[in-house]
Amino acid sequence: MANAKKQSLLNGALILSAAIVLVKILSVLFKLYVANKIGYGGTGLYATAYNIYTPIYSIALAGLPTAVSKMVASELAQGHYKDVKRLFGVSNMLFAFMGLIGTALMLLLAYPFAYSVGSLDAMPSIIAIAPSIFFCCVMSGYRGYYQGHSNMNPSAVSQIFEAAGKLIFGWLFLNIVAGSTLSFADNIPFMKNIVTDVSSAYASAAAIAGVSVGSLMGVIYLIIRSRVVRDNVTRSLLNSSPEAKSRKALARRLISIAIPIALSSLVFNVTTLIDNWTIQNRLKAVLESGYDTVANMYPGIVSARGFTRETAIDFKTYLFGAYDMVLEIKNVVPTFTITLGLSAIPILSENWTKKNIPAVRRSIETVIRLCMLIAFPAGIGMIALSDDLLYLLFGSSAVNAPAIPYIAPILMFYGFSVFFLALTQPLTAALQAIDRMDVPIKAMAIGATVKIVANFVLVSIPSVNIQGAVFGSILCNVVMVVYALYILSKETKLKYNYNSLFVKPFLCAVISGAAAWLVNSIFEKALPANGLTFISSRLSADNIACLAGVFAAVIFYVIALFALRAITKEEISMLPKGKKIAKALEKYGFIG
Repeated sequence: MANAKKQSLLNGALILSAAIVLVKILSVLFKLYVANKIGYGGTGLYATAYNIYTPIYSIALAGLPTAVSKMVASELAQGHYKDVKRLFGVSNMLFAFMGLIGTALMLLLAYPFAYSVGSLDAMPSIIAIAPSIFFCCVMSGYRGYYQGHSNMNPSAVSQIFEAAGKLIFGWLFLNIVAGSTLSFADNIPFMKNIVTDVSSAYASAAAIAGVSVGSLMGVIYLIIRSRVVRDNVTRSLLNSSPEAKSRKALARRLISIAIPIALSSLVFNVTTLIDNWTIQNRLKAVLESGYDTVANMYPGIVSARGFTRETAIDFKTYLFGAYDMVLEIKNVVPTFTITLGLSAIPILSENWTKKNIPAVRRSIETVIRLCMLIAFPAGIGMIALSDDLLYLLFGSSAVNAPAIPYIAPILMFYGFSVFFLALTQPLTAALQAIDRMDVPIKAMAIGATVKIVANFVLVSIPSVNIQGAVFGSILCNVVMVVYALYILSKETKLKYNYNSLFVKPFLCAVISGAAAWLVNSIFEKALPANGLTFISSRLSADNIACLAGVFAAVIFYVIALFALRAITKEEISMLPKGKKIAKALEKYGFIG
């Protein structure tokens, strides 16, 4: 497209990543605030609502954003500008329709799901977050269109609006409810006969209602932007374009592209729903049949929280809430790497349409290498500092701290698997871009089966319980990634450079992890036992040591990257002002 300003794969990913860094920081801070305000019991209700929300939200959106992005990129590559403009309206109508269906589906499934996992107190939270599905569907129509133009700015800014709304209004609603007498709860039809722990149930619902308001704010921003800021399809380009296809033809093609992508998303998200259901259901069953065995594994929690056989359901909710907070930390990594997949879709689709296979190979290798450069240090950091990270985040809460020694091993084990988790979505996006939408479906179906079977077997063992949930996830991700890498290699004739893609990033991460562990240990021994509590209660010896370890890890990782030549001149050149940076680094011998 003449004169169109496009963003490179890495530049586009960096824009989204920068937004996601801010969004994730806000999200984690808010989740920490909620956890410390209402405890793991309330957090368990919050997580239960998210467990039904996320799959339905993803199913409602399944395939459409990716299909829009892929189709827009393909039409732009062929000069079909009128099709691109008409596609925008068609996709928005489809997204709004899917959003209404998704919201209705969540409301219909709310009671059966909450009842089946023994968390009826999660009902207010599920209802509070349901409208977000509609708003997010509308918002994703705009995002898919702009991403097809290789313009990640609107998506990035809308995510910031979304996160800010979630944080501000979630905080506001939570504090209003927490400071009220909750007498209104006795007058809510249907709910007053279901909710038992009114305080936790409505505090969780108030916090999660911020998600719905935040998604509405994101929609409003994108609608206003689309009317104020024009895209790259100018009037002269429209005049030179062939006549547009009919709306019906565009809708049919969009749906034909979306269906296989939707099926893979459907398999993945239904699996996630079943995964969360099996964990909670099996945990509930194992506490009923083997309460003493489970209680003896967590004496610190039982003693601090006063759980008994009669309050086993509350114990289940607490354990699941603690496990969900580990997932929150583990899921930070794929939120960064998924942006690489989103940025790659329009670039890969355009080059695949033009039969530029060498460019396709280069893009795939770039995505994999950048994923590994992010995932390896993050995973090894989780392994080296699992206890310390959890105490830094949750140790100040008397409600949450008792669980930390017991969930730290879960975080450590997830550290071993995060390398595979980080590649799952980017590889799925790459396969979809080269028209192999069937592969993620097959890979996810196999991985899902492994995951669910592992949950049923392991979580049902009283002496394993919630600790067993991690193993199914690891096996699932390994299956999906290995299969995806094989098919990508077969389709594009790509021969992976294992040294560049995996070995060098891994060695750099090991050096980084060793530095983190060593510096953390030195600071723990050198600092006074109480830390710097005269400045702040959060500046304990352990917290200071953890922060010092993280800082050392970053410094040594950057040094190792250049020492082992694990990052290339081409990758640095794709950064903003990257050519100047690369030239300076080359001058001083840091890169070849």
